[in-house]
Amino acid sequence: MSEEEQLISNADKLMLKEKYIDAIREYLKVLELVRGKNDELEADTCSKLSQAYSALDPKNDENSIKYGTDALAIHRRIGDNALTIMDLLNLGYIEQSAGKHESCKTYLQEAMESAKEFGDSVLLSMTMSANAECLARSKKSRNAAMSLYSEAMALSEKDHDWENYFEALYGLIGCIKEDGNEKAFKMAMEALDRIDQIIGTIKNKKERKEFKASVSFMYDLASDMAMEMENVEEAINIAQRLKSE
Repeated sequence: MSEEEQLISNADKLMLKEKYIDAIREYLKVLELVRGKNDELEADTCSKLSQAYSALDPKNDENSIKYGTDALAIHRRIGDNALTIMDLLNLGYIEQSAGKHESCKTYLQEAMESAKEFGDSVLLSMTMSANAECLARSKKSRNAAMSLYSEAMALSEKDHDWENYFEALYGLIGCIKEDGNEKAFKMAMEALDRIDQIIGTIKNKKERKEFKASVSFMYDLASDMAMEMENVEEAINIAQRLKSE
């Protein structure tokens, strides 16, 4: 393992432990080593730095935007369309955390348009859901958010991209929940049935377990809604469904 790889590994572990200042120090060391020598690693390190600074102080976007845009510039220069889109998503989420709604929308819309031009359906679904999440924060644009979530679901279902499908469904249910729990809860329970159906098509036990873990947020959503409706028995049943194999 090279010095750069060791430093990145150390920093990544520090991020998982939420030791953001220490992680930033390690990433900055990497940047000094690779700047101007390795475009891909430089861009990747800048992206990690942007996320670390945002995690450290979400409301202050000065450093997180600086390094995020550095990563974006490199990926654009070397023609990496997929990572350019991921950079735009990252910048959108940074601005969302900073409470800068308009610039968040600008980055996320550019990410979605870029994904359309690039022709990658997985990235397009991801960017649609990101834009829908941004729109859903305002009651005036909730219908537009629901429409985008539905489009993302249709696209993901066609590709059997189930993780993005359920991410979009999660967002859609959140919008519908604003008008009451009954319909939203029914949708959440139907989602768990759909997950069971998909699991039934997966032959490998390890893959079944990994898939269920990847969509566990749907079980959390359904369980929380059951508790809000004071249906403790149903909440317990949902928890048992998550644990079952």
